[in-house]
Amino acid sequence: MARTQITAQTIALAGITPAVTVGQVDGHFFANPASNARYGTRFARVTNTGAVSRNITFQTGATVEGIAIEEITVAVPAGSVRLIGPFSPRTFNRPGDVADPATVYVDYDAAAPTELSIEIYEFPVS
Repeated sequence: MARTQITAQTIALAGITPAVTVGQVDGHFFANPASNARYGTRFARVTNTGAVSRNITFQTGATVEGIAIEEITVAVPAGSVRLIGPFSPRTFNRPGDVADPATVYVDYDAAAPTELSIEIYEFPVS
């Protein structure tokens, strides 16, 4: 199975019904367009349904003076939810010369990826 895309859900005053995506071995990616917001407008809600803590990793696509910025790995305790972000396009987006440019790659704990689920949200930009 290949890495698949998650569509960001825009928060609305009327409310939305969340679309949940279950983790997979090959991971996911989501579009992360440049915005006027300094830190970006997208964030993740990650749920761990397992009995032990699991990790989720957000790859970084940026380098500073030729040195790659370290990926962000977040431990999600058993039975817990974590809100993670925002994802600055300047830091997290894959560069234009590789597959899936302007997206963020998400990797799940290899021991039990399906115990993690993710939702990507964004605030509307006006």
